[in-house]
Amino acid sequence: MIRNLTLTLLLSATFLLAHAQDVLVRKNGTTIEGKVTEVGIDRVSYKISKEEGSASFVIRKNELNRIEFANGQTVFIDERNLHGVRPKSPVSVSNSYGRHMVNFSPFKALDSGPGLGLSYEVLADKKGYFGIYLPVSLIFPDRFDLFDGYGDQRAAFYFSPGLKIYPFGQRRVTYAVGPSIFTGFGKQVRNDGYYDPNTGTYPTTRSESTIFRFGIIVNNYVNFQISDHFQIGLNGGLGSRYIDRETYNDTRSSNGGINITGEFNFSLGLRF
Repeated sequence: MIRNLTLTLLLSATFLLAHAQDVLVRKNGTTIEGKVTEVGIDRVSYKISKEEGSASFVIRKNELNRIEFANGQTVFIDERNLHGVRPKSPVSVSNSYGRHMVNFSPFKALDSGPGLGLSYEVLADKKGYFGIYLPVSLIFPDRFDLFDGYGDQRAAFYFSPGLKIYPFGQRRVTYAVGPSIFTGFGKQVRNDGYYDPNTGTYPTTRSESTIFRFGIIVNNYVNFQISDHFQIGLNGGLGSRYIDRETYNDTRSSNGGINITGEFNFSLGLRF
């Protein structure tokens, strides 16, 4: 009896498979049963009769939602692939904006004073998610020394290599964040006065000191890509000075210790 039941099930399955049909489901929900003979770029050919030499029919892919084949496979129609058009992929930097950027900063401000700067940046990967940033700044401190003293101070130079991370890649308006290691060099001229009771005058002494700064700052950047080759940039950040040393007359020195430092920058740049 078991053998007869098994044989019956096998024969039934064979019959069903032999007579199973493909189903074309239109977007409006109606169906067409038949045998799909060809799936082309923009159309599907099928037959509604299994007899040899029976007529073939054609339906456009853009009328279909899916095709349910007799073997159980279901294929959904992707309109983006119709007419041989592939889905759009994210635009890479190699075929849009250049990987190299040169920026001039007519205004830049550090905690030590205002100034100007020049920078070069290169994108390290083809998709534009990482950039190597090399800025140089010239800072003109105020008359009073902001390095824990007073007096007249000359210009200071800063070099701040860093890494920029673009979480959304390269766009017309691009955001980036990243750390920079800054070093600062400068000279300061001090004019100290005191009262001499013997002469009744106020003589002054002039001394020079050398300033060295070192620290890390984390900046947030926003670039506005005005055209393929011209951009406007803004960035601002906070960090810490780990070395803030001032050496007087090349003999004795003092260290200001760890302090908070900040930066703001406006730039105009060329991209190529």
